[in-house]
Amino acid sequence: MKGKQTKLLVVEDNKETQLLIKVALRDDFDVRITDSADDAMLLLSENSFGLVLLDLNLNGQGNGKSILKNIREEMHNSELTVVITTAYDLSSEDKKYFEVNANGFVQKPFDKKILLNSIKQALVKN
Repeated sequence: MKGKQTKLLVVEDNKETQLLIKVALRDDFDVRITDSADDAMLLLSENSFGLVLLDLNLNGQGNGKSILKNIREEMHNSELTVVITTAYDLSSEDKKYFEVNANGFVQKPFDKKILLNSIKQALVKN
């Protein structure tokens, strides 16, 4: 291990994608994974993360946009780096919202290099 690793919270409901992310990032980051909005908010309130990798569609377990709104508005946390992931096209309204409130975006399906580079760029920018 290369010193203290940045703690990442991954909010993703698809088990295969969770595994892909964990394998892709485990050498560079301390990865925690949850599949629901409620668990994500609990983990965020109890831990200090360097970045949240946030899926927008959580199959009935909340959604990424509401989590991001909670982070920015209710938790008053504008410092936390948030990278959005989705396999779906975004509405122009959502694109504008995420441009202002998120720190990056990765379209699914992603490969390991693109995911890793997007996270590292978002951490450097923030």
